[in-house]
Amino acid sequence: MPLPKFFNGTLVFFVTEDSLKTAGFLMDAGGKDAAIIVHGMGGTFYKDGFLEGAKELISRGISVMTFNTRGADIVKDFRDLQGEHHMLGTAFEKFEDTSKDINGAIRFLREKGYRHVHLIGHSTGCQKILYYAWKSKNPMVKSLIHLSPAEDYEIWKNELGEEFSHFVSMAKDMVARGRGDKLHLPLYEKTGELWSASRFLSFATRNSMEGQMFNYYGLKIFSQVKIPMQIFLGTEDPYFLKPLEYYVDKLQRSYRGEMLKIEIIPDADHSFHGREREVFRRIGVFVKSI
Repeated sequence: MPLPKFFNGTLVFFVTEDSLKTAGFLMDAGGKDAAIIVHGMGGTFYKDGFLEGAKELISRGISVMTFNTRGADIVKDFRDLQGEHHMLGTAFEKFEDTSKDINGAIRFLREKGYRHVHLIGHSTGCQKILYYAWKSKNPMVKSLIHLSPAEDYEIWKNELGEEFSHFVSMAKDMVARGRGDKLHLPLYEKTGELWSASRFLSFATRNSMEGQMFNYYGLKIFSQVKIPMQIFLGTEDPYFLKPLEYYVDKLQRSYRGEMLKIEIIPDADHSFHGREREVFRRIGVFVKSI
């Protein structure tokens, strides 16, 4: 899609449950239904491909809001209502605090008059919306849509190979010495990725809350969330290390809820580049069927 691009909507500012100020973009379609897009690691609310795809929801009367969680970008400064600075972003966020971000977004939409919310997560955003639905049981949330729910533990175990356990041990040692909020510099030197020790352990250990979300060996929490779900997998996504049939089978066997629809998109990568309109068109059909 060539630049420049233009989108009809409103830049919005609101606060999270713990009073951090953040920003987003609301594309209003009227009515009472709204979809909230929750980005993944290093993401932001202005992912243009997803905004383009969102037009498919708008045309079906479903409003769309996308916003910066506290995990936006890699390192990002947030201010609270008192003006205090908080250094966050993907490198420093605490996974469990995602509920405070999503609660703030839903509260904002409720105050605007919306009554039904559909959470769309991309990549690590899938873990976040699953955790939110499981923990909050918010009756406003009517469905979860997962775009590329890969397992970060397996991705980084594969990426680091025999050194994986070594980097995990170093991170655990940093936490034990009270340095969990400091950057894991040896890991940066190896991979070029910036994470604090605590943030790395959040997805690099399976007993963490984040690590449990899409642990495909168990999917215990996934099986407890019974609202309708739609899941998209791309055949060219490098982060699914086994055949897609493996993940489809695990998801179908684990789901205990009202409705599960798994969509495989041929020739699609992790972010569905060039296929966004198709994906969001299918989301619109799914939401309207609930």
